Amino acid sequence: MEKSFKFKHIENNLMKLLALIVGNQNILKYIYYIDSNNPISQPDVTQDLIENGNIILTPFNSEVLSEEKICMFINVHEGNLKYQPLSDIVILIDVIIPIKKWLLNGLGQIRVFRIADEIAQLIDQKNVAGIGQVEINNFRTYKVDNTYGGLTLWIKINSSSMKGLR
Repeated sequence: MEKSFKFKHIENNLMKLLALIVGNQNILKYIYYIDSNNPISQPDVTQDLIENGNIILTPFNSEVLSEEKICMFINVHEGNLKYQPLSDIVILIDVIIPIKKWLLNGLGQIRVFRIADEIAQLIDQKNVAGIGQVEINNFRTYKVDNTYGGLTLWIKINSSSMKGLR
């Protein structure tokens, strides 16, 4: 009997993206050094930001936010499984920043866009997950409340979803 592979590669693709993100010191510095106006000039981050609760592998959850922490939520959002042997999987990355830390004072930079740019340099239009190029298709910024602002990236991965013997 043939078995479905529709969900076989979803976690692997998510972990490939996660490994790239946690391996990028610039992203880690922008997230970790919340009180620095020039986080890139700070020493390398040696703390585990997943263990710290800065990088969270769930959908966005406002209940875990802290004014002393930047949070990045990475989550498989949706998939289109109609076209075998390929499927499109969308992963959301939500970057939530206390509004008072949104700007990098003196540098004329917006922290959330510095993080998004680093992610784009790592993955956009590159073969880093799935079987084709990964694409950042959409983004949006928003106000969570009077304390936090966010940016969401929609990342599309083309993945295998074949049927066959397992």
